Amino acid sequence: MEVKFDLVRIGKIRKSSIAERILKHNVDLLRNDIRSFLKDENINNKHNTVHMVMIIPGKGYNVKIALQDIKDLHIKKELKNNFPNSIYKGEYSIIMDNLENKVFGGY
Repeated sequence: MEVKFDLVRIGKIRKSSIAERILKHNVDLLRNDIRSFLKDENINNKHNTVHMVMIIPGKGYNVKIALQDIKDLHIKKELKNNFPNSIYKGEYSIIMDNLENKVFGGY
């Protein structure tokens, strides 16, 4: 299965380049872990692809994934079971309000 990610940042880019590097590293780690976990799964759509949103927090360094857009219940359940600390539990409207935010700055 192919996994595609959209990134959304809650708030603004941080002034500290070290904080931004840590966030980028955490995004890459979670992205690679999810892709590795789902590589042998199959989904019931013609492209065998799942799209998900990764949320970069305004505070802290814990990158989350939003499950609201994932239609396949099996995939959603597996992600909840295997990545319980990486599930976004906030309001979906917050994601929508921050869609236009710049994700990463040049450092």
